[in-house]
Amino acid sequence: MRKFCILLSLSIILLASCATSIAIPFMQPSSVDMGGYRNLALASVVPYKGQIVPSGYIIGADVRVSGLHIYSGYRDSGNERVASYATDQLYSLLTQSGFFNLLSPERTDIIINRGFFGNDISSEFQSLGYDAVLIPRISGMSVNEVIYSVPDYDWWVDSDGDRHRRVDFDYYYRQIASIDYTLTVIDTRTGKIVTQRTFSDTAKREDILDTRWSRLEDPSYLFRRMIRSFNDDIQSLLVPTYHEYDVTLMANKPKNESVESAYDAAKKGRIAEARDIFMAAWDNSAHLPSGYNAALLYAASGDYDSAIDLLSDVMELYSDADARQLYRDLLTIRTRNEQAQGQLSGESSVRESSDTNGNAVYGLALGGW
Repeated sequence: MRKFCILLSLSIILLASCATSIAIPFMQPSSVDMGGYRNLALASVVPYKGQIVPSGYIIGADVRVSGLHIYSGYRDSGNERVASYATDQLYSLLTQSGFFNLLSPERTDIIINRGFFGNDISSEFQSLGYDAVLIPRISGMSVNEVIYSVPDYDWWVDSDGDRHRRVDFDYYYRQIASIDYTLTVIDTRTGKIVTQRTFSDTAKREDILDTRWSRLEDPSYLFRRMIRSFNDDIQSLLVPTYHEYDVTLMANKPKNESVESAYDAAKKGRIAEARDIFMAAWDNSAHLPSGYNAALLYAASGDYDSAIDLLSDVMELYSDADARQLYRDLLTIRTRNEQAQGQLSGESSVRESSDTNGNAVYGLALGGW
């Protein structure tokens, strides 16, 4: 009996592993509709303007380390270096997306800086054909550092057989860095903020303290790591992206010999051939798996309308949970794809011009002139 159960379990695993997964491609719209702002001027990241670490030695967590004179690894130039790194990351991310026609940070900064002297910033960008300005700013940064000791006990036995304990201490440091990274998009025609979003994160490092050095390791890499971690969220915020939704073909139950070749064709990526075979079986015998699979393969080729219509016919004859689920999923996929296509075409965000443009909104986004 046990041997039978094992063989049955292996058979179930084998059948599951043989199931063919079909990818349904679609475009996911960005969280913020940037369709009307594809001509985008990107400013350099504004550095954090506050103090990151206090002057003086790092505080010790216990008496053992109170006499160590250790300085923070963070330098005064760190704010600028972190902002420069963030600028490179953001410019590279948006360039590689292929969605925007970007004005480089260097040229964008020049135009914004002319606002100090009374030039109308929005008008200058409009004259160059740019619909919006993206101003990124590091709105918060902090580094908390502490050094501490950990006892290391060593036992030894003397010649009389008595056990003794010797205590040494190992020294460690801990750095906890936090960052707030704010992106502001300004419409150059209306002078209004399209979106303002802040990304926040905290990172930690603990390591052995080398007491021969008077300064800790530079924690700037923690900020760089956090900035990189924002890339996916920034892309989802501003850029429609390609996705695939995987669905498994419905098994051939009840068995229909005429569609066996369709499963083989689908497994080998011959989507149109498999779809036609499944469709013929559905037309001839209303075979549930064939109707479901034909609809799935229509969706895999991007024909969501035919897939949804066919599933509607399937659901009229069968009360099948998988068919209902796929139907609902395809409705969502079609809607999202249509929204993303509208963003790609630039027709999704129609704006009216405004005479209220001013430089104050740029000063606000920069954190003050």
